[in-house]
Amino acid sequence: MKNSYLILLSLLFSSECSLASSSEGLTIYKAKEIVTLDQTISSADSVLISDDRVLAISSIKDLKDRYPEASINDQFKNDVMVPGFIEHHIHPFLSAITMNAEIIAIEGWNLPNNQSQAYRDRDSYLKRLSDIEEKMKDDKPLVTWGFHHYFHGDLKRDDLDLISSERPILVMHRSYHEFILNTPALEYFDITRDFVESLDEEARMYADFDKGHFSEQGMISVYPKLLKYLGRPEYLLSGLQLTEDYLHQNGVTMIANPGAWLIEPIQKAKNLILGDENTPFRSFFIPSALILSEEHEVSELIEESKKLLDWGEGKVEYLPNRIKLFADGAMYSQNMVLSEGYLDGHQGAWLMQEGLYRSVFKLFWDEGYQIHIHQNGDEALDLILDVLEENMEINPREDHRTTIVHFGISRADQMERVKSLGAIISANPYYVTALSDLYSRKGIGPERALEMVRLGDVDRAGIRFGLHSDMPMAPGSPLDLMHAAVNRINFANEVAGPNQRVSPMAALRGVTLDAAFIMGLEDDYGSISEGKLANFTILSENPLTVNPERIKDIDVIATIVEGKHYPIN
Repeated sequence: MKNSYLILLSLLFSSECSLASSSEGLTIYKAKEIVTLDQTISSADSVLISDDRVLAISSIKDLKDRYPEASINDQFKNDVMVPGFIEHHIHPFLSAITMNAEIIAIEGWNLPNNQSQAYRDRDSYLKRLSDIEEKMKDDKPLVTWGFHHYFHGDLKRDDLDLISSERPILVMHRSYHEFILNTPALEYFDITRDFVESLDEEARMYADFDKGHFSEQGMISVYPKLLKYLGRPEYLLSGLQLTEDYLHQNGVTMIANPGAWLIEPIQKAKNLILGDENTPFRSFFIPSALILSEEHEVSELIEESKKLLDWGEGKVEYLPNRIKLFADGAMYSQNMVLSEGYLDGHQGAWLMQEGLYRSVFKLFWDEGYQIHIHQNGDEALDLILDVLEENMEINPREDHRTTIVHFGISRADQMERVKSLGAIISANPYYVTALSDLYSRKGIGPERALEMVRLGDVDRAGIRFGLHSDMPMAPGSPLDLMHAAVNRINFANEVAGPNQRVSPMAALRGVTLDAAFIMGLEDDYGSISEGKLANFTILSENPLTVNPERIKDIDVIATIVEGKHYPIN
């Protein structure tokens, strides 16, 4: 940790963070090769930095001749320089909680302080959970993340009571849209039958006290009770630091969090860790209209969103004129809303009911906001496009960059409409890796499952797209995201929907230039260009020329952020 926990705890509610100082003078960085993504530059092996900006890109000889006073840094002469990786959709708060929990997930996680292996069946999951409980030497709650019912089977309160009838056990679903608690946990968190019965009708639909299961609106209703434990300072701060270290080791130079949790003490914790001058990236946040609408009338949402602009400190800031809306439920929970339904007959879930969604969209559209919309099912995409088209007809806007976020299940016939309406895509390609094989057999069938996240169609339609992890929904590693989009190799080691693969160049743009475009920050980020911020990721190999099946195995050597070198330990 940057400071002792004693200092962190004392500062949590009153911290002041300052901007990092820029490097001074002129420095030429020499690399084996540079991938600039700047169409005006044909080739280069060196870049000249002045303070925090790129001044020139050329050959080492040319730059030395033109700037003889510049210092030379050739420590990366055998490495490849690419534009700084951008993780334009992650959740630092959720990552802090889940990465600090006992991870029992469907894939292994390579964290700075821990490595976990994959557990993809019920027996191995329950055995691992039991082993962890037996080894705990205190009486603290056991908090675990990574459970997925289609891999690990149905999990109820009674199942957890068999593991321990005394220790509180809280299981966070992989989606983070569902929680399962045993009897001691329900008592520990003061979740009673009377409390559940007092919830509104929509929340009660997703709150099952007898099974100890709470999802979607039911989860949101009990969350404040859980947060008293999950959000305690020592847990949250160490988790945020772990998240920061993890993102840095994966070469990330800028992050964004569309749909941030709007809890001021938690924001102060984010500012304390991520806003620190030594943090190796900047963080940009976008408010959640869903969360705002829980507390305020629709007519108040513009004013309330503007109040958040001064919530950030140091390297953390809220972006103006941007908002996050939500259509349907989680991909990992199979709560996406599908036009042809599910094989087992269950229904998806709307996160914002249609009336609320329409009124909130129009409010922010008319105010000129860029709107990011959480979507996972094709019927939800129909609604998004219908509402966008209606508002375009009434109040046309140029370059509105309405962003479809996650892009789980869609139809080929929807792509032309996405293009014609000027929408763009922020996709999670890891869905293909983790879910396409299983979902082809459970829930939605092969035709839809193998074509999920149809980026090949998006690319051919000329729609701009970025790649994100939605961490902790996928590892926050841009190279892993590129690998997933380029190869589409799933857990069965098969190529899912080969026609939906994209080129390494398109994938690299998805974690750099097009990611910056989605955030409206392409003037400063996304390519190595004169005048832009000096943000670079240094790699052992070129992801454009390496064997595509080895993209995820490329080593991250270092990052340079705003002209400052951050080595990878």
